[in-house]
Formats: sequence, structure tokens, C-alpha cells
Amino acid sequence: MTTIAFIGDVHGCVLHALGALVALQRHRGIRLDAAIQVGDLGAYPTPDRLDGPSRRFAAENPAQADFFRLLDPSPQLSSAVSLALAQVPRVLFVSGNHEDFEWLTSLHQAEGANVVPVDPSGAFRHVACGHKTVIAGQRTAFLGRIESAGYMDLDTAEYANLLAAEPGSVDILVTHDGPHGMCQDWHGRAEGSVKLARLIEHLQPRLHVSGHYHHENGPRRYGRTLSYALAELVYPKTSRRRPERANPEQQVARGSIGLLDTETYAFEYVHDGWLAEVSGDHFDLGGFVSPAGNG
Repeated sequence: MTTIAFIGDVHGCVLHALGALVALQRHRGIRLDAAIQVGDLGAYPTPDRLDGPSRRFAAENPAQADFFRLLDPSPQLSSAVSLALAQVPRVLFVSGNHEDFEWLTSLHQAEGANVVPVDPSGAFRHVACGHKTVIAGQRTAFLGRIESAGYMDLDTAEYANLLAAEPGSVDILVTHDGPHGMCQDWHGRAEGSVKLARLIEHLQPRLHVSGHYHHENGPRRYGRTLSYALAELVYPKTSRRRPERANPEQQVARGSIGLLDTETYAFEYVHDGWLAEVSGDHFDLGGFVSPAGNG
């Protein structure tokens, strides 16, 4: 069986993400062939570059600052990440609406590549918007950001390139935003991107996976395409609007990870109870992935 794991919005909790992949393999007795994160990894080069909402949430949820620990790791953390990467694939991710786009662009320009590592270990690798590649045998296309006028808007040129691609030429489409009408906001208005709905209807990939709305949503069918949205990986400690999502223990959420069997194209939201093992303001990745932690 060839399998791809998909991870919902991480918002800086990168150690939880690596731990969750290790736990997924450990408890399911599988070996992942690829891992893809659907945006809002929380990729900023320094804390002072965080946008306002990200800064506020990181102040209340310490694990959201783990991305900065990954950028400048202690010897102990470097060892822990190396142990994790010996077990699980490196994670490809697309831009969300909470990333430093200028910094990510500079990494691509420096490398002259469509896929670039963002941390010293190469645990997380950013995929340029519009890039198409083969992952675990599947023709996969990436389009980040959201449909929103201004700084966060979908890349116009890359959107047009994908819209010009031959229908059926993509097996998996990975986006951050979702298609229009997938859910409603607090005022009962339809959310999602009209442009992405049009793109899905044109490309007709077998699978579409997205994030952004922080809750499990799917499957939804668009012609031959089955579309799924993932929950946020680690919900904040408190939630005024969604008290049922309050997460004081900082546990990985059910529905924040999806698993695809590329042979059958069966897609599963992971709801397993062991997700709660990956938790805490200061998740001990080293202890979790070590041989002793495997006991």
C-alpha cells in the first residue's frame, strides 16, 4: 500500500506535526510514502515578522512558537528532529494566509527551485504556488494563499496556468483555501473561493485537500473530484466562539490528519484516540520518538 498523510493548519506547532506523523506510523503499522501540509504552517523567519493574529495566538499558546525553535535548534532538538526524520518523510507544505510570503519567495529565489527547505534540518519544505510534481506516483498540484483582495490573494499567474491545464492532468490538488459554498461563516454567508471552485470543476482531480477553516469538512463531490478539508492540528487553549474546541492540554485534534491509500484512493480522517498522546505546551519530541519512547 502506498500512503500519503495530509496535515491541517499547523500555526507553528511543527513539533506536534512531526510527532503526529511518528505516532500515525507507529500505531497503524504503516510506512508513509509522503506527507503534505495544507498551509498556515506558520512559516516566519523571526518572531517580529509575525502578523497580528499569529502574534496574539502564540502569546497564549506557547507551542505555536515551536517553528522558531526549529529554525535555531538546540543540539537536543536537532537530535530529536533527526530521529523523527529517520522514521517519517519530510513534510511538503503550501502557503496559507499566515506565512511570510516575502521570506518564502526569497528562499525559492536563492535556491532557484520550486521546492525549498525552510529549516536547517529540511523537515519542512515549501512548495511554490502553481507547482506540479509527482508525489508517491500521483500527479500533484499546489496552490496556496486564499481568495482575498491584496497581500494574501491567490497568485494570479499560477492560478491561470493551472486553469489552462488539461482536465484530468492532475490527480491531487492541494490548496489552502477551499471551494465556495463548502461552509458558512458566523453570519450565515457562504465561505470559500469561487476561483478554486472553478479550478476544481475544470481540472477534475481525483482528490482535493485543503485547510483554512479549521474543521473537518467532507467529502464533497465536484464531478469526479472528492474534496476534503482538514481540522486545525492543535486547537488553541481557549475558544470564545467554539468552546467545544477548547484545548487546554494542547492535544492534536481529530480530523486534522487525513490518510490516502493511493491504490484505492480511499481517504480517511484520522480520529484515533492516540492523537491525544501528542500534546503539551512544550512537546518533548525527542522523548516521544526515541526507542524508549516507542515502548
